[in-house]
Amino acid sequence: MLRAHRLSSKLGGILSRKYANVAASPVVVTKSKTGVAVISVEDNTPASSVALVVKAGPRAETTDSAGAAHFLKNFAFKNTSARTAFRTTREAELLGGVLSANLTRESLIISAEFLREDLPYFMELLSDIIFKTSYHQHEFSDVKKKVLFERNAMKVFPDVVALDTAHSVAFRHGLGNSLFANDSTKVKSSQDVSEFASRVYTAPNITIVGTSVDHQELLNTTDKLFQNIDHSVPPTPIASKYYGGEARIAADGISHYVLAFAGAPAGTLDYATLQVLRSLIDGEKHTKWGEGVNALAQVVNKFEGTQGTAFNVGYSDAGLFGVYVSGIATSVYQVLRAAVEELKHASAGVPKEKFEQALAKARNNVAASYETRSSKTEIFGSQVLLTGKVISPAEAVAQFDRVKIEDVKNAAIKVLQCKPTAIAVGDINSLPYSDALSL
Repeated sequence: MLRAHRLSSKLGGILSRKYANVAASPVVVTKSKTGVAVISVEDNTPASSVALVVKAGPRAETTDSAGAAHFLKNFAFKNTSARTAFRTTREAELLGGVLSANLTRESLIISAEFLREDLPYFMELLSDIIFKTSYHQHEFSDVKKKVLFERNAMKVFPDVVALDTAHSVAFRHGLGNSLFANDSTKVKSSQDVSEFASRVYTAPNITIVGTSVDHQELLNTTDKLFQNIDHSVPPTPIASKYYGGEARIAADGISHYVLAFAGAPAGTLDYATLQVLRSLIDGEKHTKWGEGVNALAQVVNKFEGTQGTAFNVGYSDAGLFGVYVSGIATSVYQVLRAAVEELKHASAGVPKEKFEQALAKARNNVAASYETRSSKTEIFGSQVLLTGKVISPAEAVAQFDRVKIEDVKNAAIKVLQCKPTAIAVGDINSLPYSDALSL
């Protein structure tokens, strides 16, 4: 199958615990003889998966190749010199496998899910994508149609539009490159895609991540199938720089608003601190009939059909922190004002009880982010590609032991001093500009 792109005193001891208990992750990392990093995660399940995590997201594009990552994603599982696309799909179906390709801002993830004993076949299939994809010109027109379909489908989801635009405004290039190829792309032929592929499909740029597989078998298979891989080191992307600014996009239906600020790279202490700040101001409710535990959640609860959540996204050398709000324009304004007030309160000082609650929530959120197979594949693959090592769930949770109350206060101060990124989608005649939010 081919898939396209998840309080009584007795409670005192529980509430005062320092962090959520997270079992040590059985993760093994080895550099293969081919130079490709190989990671295995033993989940002890009969279903296995293998993914190629390639440093080939839009971040790797240049002005001349903007959009190439989107095209390359859709060339996955097309005709190769070994198999037709039809044969690939049919054989995967007969084996009960699932094939998928996913694009993030920094990575292209091509994966297969299957029964454990079928590892050799699916590893060969994935290696064919690297070495044997044909990139026929007649296939380019089909790929282009899918690219256009995905781009147009994206426009149906204003929240995706808002977040994609937020990155574009915040970073302009690099991390600001869209996940979707636009009309101005210079990618006009299969040759353009092939040239981009040859630049990113190299040993230093690829990590292979397997779940519920034998590590030695995965390593041996990699040595066999990837022995002819190119060892060229791709050019280092230009360092990310945060700019900020505003964009307003008229649209029907409910309104959406992203108010964002410069964040921090994933895996750093600053990123962990912002995770706590995010938990502190987050407007999500965690019980069906509750009103939320902070002021922002309570304001959101006053307006039916309104949502307000905080987010903190970390990349290799930068990040984006902020709030996303949706609803009618008047309620969006009220929620945004409440979010700004919460940030101001945090910048003045965080009460110990609220800090401990936010810290516990941040720890739980990080531990939960490792729960699914796809999330572990992306997290571990990206970590090894970018840092050369894996951060286990227990280590990720333990990072919060270093976060102090004063750190959260200083983070809020830094956020408020930053030039905001404000993206309004919907009723732009009524939605506020950032300077109306009393930042």
